[in-house]
Amino acid sequence: MKVVAIASYKGGVGKTTLTANIGAAIASLGRRVLLIDLDPQANLTLNFYRADTWHTELADQRRTVKAWFESWRPEAIPPPLAGYVTTPPVVAAAIAARGGTLDLLASHLALGDIEMDLVARLGGAQAHRSTRHYFDVYQRLATGLASFSPNDYDLVLIDCPSNFGVITRAAVAACDHLLVPSRPDNQSTTGIEHLMGKLGRFVWEYNRVAELQFGIRPAVKRLEPRLLGVVLTMVQYYRGRPTSFLRPHIDRAGSLGIPVFESMLRLSNRSFVGTAGAQLPAVLSPDLSPDLARDMLALVEEFLRRIRPAGAATTRSVDPSVLVDPAWMS
Repeated sequence: MKVVAIASYKGGVGKTTLTANIGAAIASLGRRVLLIDLDPQANLTLNFYRADTWHTELADQRRTVKAWFESWRPEAIPPPLAGYVTTPPVVAAAIAARGGTLDLLASHLALGDIEMDLVARLGGAQAHRSTRHYFDVYQRLATGLASFSPNDYDLVLIDCPSNFGVITRAAVAACDHLLVPSRPDNQSTTGIEHLMGKLGRFVWEYNRVAELQFGIRPAVKRLEPRLLGVVLTMVQYYRGRPTSFLRPHIDRAGSLGIPVFESMLRLSNRSFVGTAGAQLPAVLSPDLSPDLARDMLALVEEFLRRIRPAGAATTRSVDPSVLVDPAWMS
């Protein structure tokens, strides 16, 4: 089971849209995919459920990630995450014939309250001043994911908040890989630099605390998330190529010392968000334009190549009717 956190430091870069469409595309290839919505705005959740359904069937029934966090008790084993996972029915029907599954751990509009509770448990905003509850907080999501059987899912995609707060850090501590969406503009590429600085500091801090607590508690695995790269979104094209005025921003993203996906998602009036109220990612829509379909298939193919372990067999070209080589999830 591969776990990928999709994070950005700036909103409006297509993070949630990217999560929904990559997840749906891979599920349509016959894979078992779980989406986790950690963003208090709950946009990912509301892509798959109408607001009234979210209220009555998820929030009121305590089937959200907020309810799972609230179930934690000191020194007690948390309940398995599986009890809070749902299967969006419209997507399930769309991919049923292809043998895949797409499940969701829904968010809650009050998830920010959980963030404040976790910050308080750490001892305040300057978490490094006290390490007493450090791993109790930052290993919660990893512990929850460990409650799944390795065969339950091939891929877990985590839609993080557009910040680097405690919940985003817990997602980083639980993931194998990190994916960063960005628009090709000055504000977004500056956000990448800031996010990378925050990420580096957190990984250093986490591993340092693990060293300090060695012998006091069971050994904590070093945090070594692998950066899959930056995906450029909302790219304006002219005659089949990104417009020339975007080139400095595209080049700047590549100059930050982190990998950048060759595949980009173009700006379009018929975007990947999908039809309002359809509860279906655009990648599964029969009305998806040929240009957007090519963008998405190229991106998924590159995503699978990058997530594949070193030395694994080459992944075949992505085709909706053919399953990709299973080596990537080994």
